[in-house]
Order: sequence, then C-alpha cells, then structure tokens
Amino acid sequence: MILSAAAMAIFFAMPQLAEATTIQNNITVTQEKAVKYQEITAATLPAPVTAALTKDYAGYAIDKVFQGDDGTFKVAVSKGAVKSIVLFSSKGELIK
Repeated sequence: MILSAAAMAIFFAMPQLAEATTIQNNITVTQEKAVKYQEITAATLPAPVTAALTKDYAGYAIDKVFQGDDGTFKVAVSKGAVKSIVLFSSKGELIK
C-alpha cells in the first residue's frame, strides 16, 4: 500500500515537474536599415555639430565629412598620427 502510494505520488508529480521545467524562448530580431553616406564639406555641417567638434576635438583637423540619409554626420578627424571617425546627430550629440 505504501509502495503504491509512493508510485502514485511520483506519477502525479512528474507532469507537474515537466510543466514547471518547460521554458519558452521568445527571440526578437531587429534588422537595422543600412545608412548611406554622402561626402559633404565641413562648411555645410550644422552649427551644433561644428560646436561639438570645436569643443571636444580641439586641435584635431577635419579630414572628411559625410552626411547620412538618416540625418547623422560621420566626421573623420586627425591629430598627428591619431585618426578617428566620430558620429554625430544633427543636434551635435556624439553617437559614437
């Protein structure tokens, strides 16, 4: 009797255990649009971007400037052997 009670307890516990260990993974994949850039002159940069460059990259030369079709600006700067590419929003906020 005790043995059959233990067997029944295990039998009824098994489905609950299986339900408790079932995990559902929800994966969301976001595909970002590739930004296309076109070269522009430094003189055509918005004032906030120029101000950010002057403040944060004082002493750096602006080598090339590109405007993205999403409104961002990619600026290649250099100071001696140090070369960097920085990305700004049109409001002059450093993105990367």
